[in-house]
Amino acid sequence: MLKMMSKGRVPNKPVKQRPNESHEPVSAEVARKLILEHRAWDGMRVLGHLDLSGALDVYNLPENLTCESIDISDCVNLTTLPQGLHITYSIELAGSGITSLSAGHGFVLRWRGVEVTDKIAFESQSITGQDILNIENVQLRRVLIERLGYETFLQQVGGLIRDRDAGGERQLVYIPFEDDESLMVLKVTCPSTGHIHILRVPPDMRNCHQAAAWIAGFNNPDDYNPAIEA
Repeated sequence: MLKMMSKGRVPNKPVKQRPNESHEPVSAEVARKLILEHRAWDGMRVLGHLDLSGALDVYNLPENLTCESIDISDCVNLTTLPQGLHITYSIELAGSGITSLSAGHGFVLRWRGVEVTDKIAFESQSITGQDILNIENVQLRRVLIERLGYETFLQQVGGLIRDRDAGGERQLVYIPFEDDESLMVLKVTCPSTGHIHILRVPPDMRNCHQAAAWIAGFNNPDDYNPAIEA
């Protein structure tokens, strides 16, 4: 039974506003912490650039979120943007789970820091190797190669073989560019499945063993002597 107070009424308890209900803007560091802890609130206003890059535990963002810019790169489990999202400058979305946006969204999109169109961000299958070779902007060309995929790019434009192992199971392949460093990859064929793996390596690699050693984390290829290479 409720305890009756003066004049037969129960006074209202004062409602304390929780921190996550504040209408005051918060710093980007605090906002990141609250979002990662799933304590962010709708209508949150963030001061400056909100960096959520690599946050695998982020599945959604608060509605009506406001910030200057936001980085959701490699947030693979974030597949939609919230209603009412307001961004002053741009969204970095390379490697995120965002695969499309509604027409006329009005956002400036970036991929690895490079401004891109919706087609580049979401329709990489429509890009061809020849399209990429015709791009003069070096940074944009690198993004396009990543979006198309190294294996598909090599298949479409070919490449020069710098070195190959006996039997041809590994090949060190490169594509030279006049205005940029060469694209160098180690092409490895799995002996059991026949599947081809394309692994990018630095352009100064001279042979397959050196490239394989670099991939394995060895600066000195002489130190890399595995009994079996997968």
